[in-house]
Amino acid sequence: MPITTGQTEIKIDPTRALADFAVSLRFEDIPPEIVAITKRMILDSLGAAIAASTLGPGCRESMAVMRNLAGPAESTILGLGVKVAAPNAAFANGALVHALNYDPAGSETGHLGVVCLVAPLAMAEAVGGVSGAAFLTASIVACEVKARITAALVRAGVQPSNKFMPGQLLSYLPCTAGAAKILGLDQDKFRSALGLALMQSAGSRQPVLSGDPPAKAIYGAFPNQAGVLSARLAEAGLGADMDAFNPPAGLFTMIYGDKGDRSVITDGLGTEYLLTDVEFKAWPASNHVTPFIEAACDISAQGIGPEEIAAIEIVAHPLVQPWCEPLAGRRRPDNAAAAGNSIPFCVAKTLAHGDLGLADFTIDGLNDPAGHAMADKLTYRLDENMKGGEVIVETHDGRQIGKHIPVPLGHPSRPISDGRLRDKFRDCCKHSATPIASHDIEGLIAMIDTLETLDDVGQLATRAVGRA
Repeated sequence: MPITTGQTEIKIDPTRALADFAVSLRFEDIPPEIVAITKRMILDSLGAAIAASTLGPGCRESMAVMRNLAGPAESTILGLGVKVAAPNAAFANGALVHALNYDPAGSETGHLGVVCLVAPLAMAEAVGGVSGAAFLTASIVACEVKARITAALVRAGVQPSNKFMPGQLLSYLPCTAGAAKILGLDQDKFRSALGLALMQSAGSRQPVLSGDPPAKAIYGAFPNQAGVLSARLAEAGLGADMDAFNPPAGLFTMIYGDKGDRSVITDGLGTEYLLTDVEFKAWPASNHVTPFIEAACDISAQGIGPEEIAAIEIVAHPLVQPWCEPLAGRRRPDNAAAAGNSIPFCVAKTLAHGDLGLADFTIDGLNDPAGHAMADKLTYRLDENMKGGEVIVETHDGRQIGKHIPVPLGHPSRPISDGRLRDKFRDCCKHSATPIASHDIEGLIAMIDTLETLDDVGQLATRAVGRA
């Protein structure tokens, strides 16, 4: 039956379409290029999670609580190497994966790194004997569900992050889809799993608008834990088959006033993949910040030393104003989550040292005198016509050097190379809470490169904590 809301008749049932797609998808039917880009996402997300085990704000507390809750030894907490109940591991690892803002994301598809790895891996470890091909298929299901839900809103002119954190709110259904695919649920139970995920969906933007407390960094924890829990409840027979999107109180109705192009979710599902609109970050910061970091890198590469700089101006579109203010707080963020969302901090650190890396988000990095001195010289200006970001420096001898980056490195049109992605992964692994030997790091890279040949994807988690 069509659904009528006001003057709008909605004939599309995205819940059923997504369940049918997920249940029927076979690894052998997935195009090789989709498998390849998903492997890149898994490698990148795993590296970001490993680094966050020591550097991620809020992660120490999340790991400690989940370790203490424990439960049956099913799934590994990355970084620690401790096995706990699958939902608890999914919470801890979900906190890790986005905490440094270093995971893959797309302008239309949102944070795919939050959904590609954690819930499917926790569920696969709990089940045992899940092949790499099956894990890749589940990861692709999760990513495509996330990509289509987010793109349905973006293409309808909706700003998903107006009052909500879309990386959290729009990840409940995808995380559940990935976990449910691992369990092999049929269509009825799959829809129930999605219904159970809808019942838990949350993600207020208040943490960002209240100054980026450390808890903001761990938003990936909640949808991943809910995904594993929802899939298991549905597997046990708990019925929750419902329309997760449409009126009277589905996701799009409840949160976005019935907006969202539902045809984006269903058209070409299973034959065309939207997950390809993904960006791999060259720097550990918000996508809104990266054009400014690259501009600062290019200015430094021209031989402009920090001692020569008298003033710095950032030119940004009004949409990224929250990443610039309050200026005093953005110049001196008090935690890594706030720093990764601060254009002034990231530009100042880059101009002070020529580049930006994970070390800049440690306690020492946040309190770096050279970075503070540079930040004090910085102001910003808003320009409605600005695309990307621009940094302009004025030297003590009166020169002006500016660099405009309309599309930053990492965008699908300017992808970072496999070599740079692997170097990024190696750097992330150096920050693991459990030391990982160089040969194990290289083994992880090789394992993900040939993931479809792996008999048991649980080996991935074992090697990720230095226990090959």
